[in-house]
Amino acid sequence: MFTGALAFTLFLVAATPAEVVVVNLPTKGTLSLALAPSGKADVEHAATLSLIHIEVDKLQAASKLSPAMNAFVVWSISPEGGFENVGELAVTDGKGRLDTVTRFDQFGILITAEPHFMVDRPNSVIAFRTQAPKSENIRRMTVSIDVGYYDYSMLQPVTASSLGLIAEARSALQVAAGVQADRLAESEYRLARIALGTVEEMVARSAPPEIILPVANESIRRSQRAFIAAREAARH
Repeated sequence: MFTGALAFTLFLVAATPAEVVVVNLPTKGTLSLALAPSGKADVEHAATLSLIHIEVDKLQAASKLSPAMNAFVVWSISPEGGFENVGELAVTDGKGRLDTVTRFDQFGILITAEPHFMVDRPNSVIAFRTQAPKSENIRRMTVSIDVGYYDYSMLQPVTASSLGLIAEARSALQVAAGVQADRLAESEYRLARIALGTVEEMVARSAPPEIILPVANESIRRSQRAFIAAREAARH
């Protein structure tokens, strides 16, 4: 159960570099990329988007990598070092899967452990990244990107739940509070807290997952909006 213990500060810290292999996609066909330390990503260029299918086996919980992490977020990395959150691995029985798209036609893949799926900057807790293709005919380069913009070390682990999205919702509000959203983005934060309160009421009533999950998803979105608003306010 979420207890409202939000008294910590989420510090913006000096990011650290991480290297990712970026490849040029062929104009036709699917390219299979190995993910280190295990797994694969099948990628294909299609019109104005690139299709990505990721499979990872023997996947441990994100909390095993860092106690307050609840999700594995997939990032596409451009040759210029730009990054795009393209989704969260769906984890079932220790296997992670994701079908998604990216706007990049040249990219690498980085998978990080995060407090929730809507984060907009990659954490330094890296779980997987693309390896160089075995074929020398595939153009590739190694790109360095900055990771670990935020110090999550004071983020409190939330109570384990069979529904991972509930844990993510609880952490998302903590993250918003960590940038003082209750003060810097008061209205957005209030709506986020109300949304999480609704989730907690549903959990207490043992509501079915199909009822809880959409509300938990909305709670995360509202918390992330409050986080972004507070972050922007702090800059002015």
